[in-house]
Amino acid sequence: DQDAWRAGYEATRRGVYAGAYANTRERQLAEDVLQDTIVRVWEQSGHYRPSGSPLAWVHTIARNLALDVVRQRRRLLHTDFSEDMPLPDALVGWADPTDRISLEAGLDQLDPDDAVIFVLKVLAGFSHLESARLLGLPYRQVRYRYQRAIRQLRRFLAEPNAPGR
Repeated sequence: DQDAWRAGYEATRRGVYAGAYANTRERQLAEDVLQDTIVRVWEQSGHYRPSGSPLAWVHTIARNLALDVVRQRRRLLHTDFSEDMPLPDALVGWADPTDRISLEAGLDQLDPDDAVIFVLKVLAGFSHLESARLLGLPYRQVRYRYQRAIRQLRRFLAEPNAPGR
């Protein structure tokens, strides 16, 4: 049913894109992961287990695809490319490039799952409850991971020798 697919896409696209961007740190790659996720969900729809959360299933597919892209790029480039990939201004919200460099470096220090939750909240504008549903995690765990990410970023950014300072 085309209307059901459209509704599913509209319900998940922001979260899938935000999660893909958190992993790839590149707008075009995140868009590619979003499109690949749609195709994969279509192809694998017969394997979905109704006992699970459909949002968590879609997000898991997207995360696996994004991590595959990251691994492929690392193999091809033989370098840690995350240093060269800026965060979008919508995430940072700071005009000062020095602050952006510091935040990017701070995000690189976070646990990848914490970084995804941070990006979902800050970039995509998801609430903790929406992020919990999307990721298939308990609300308290999402809230805790977001708060932990904020604490770690504050500590990192307060260091006088933090990159960009």
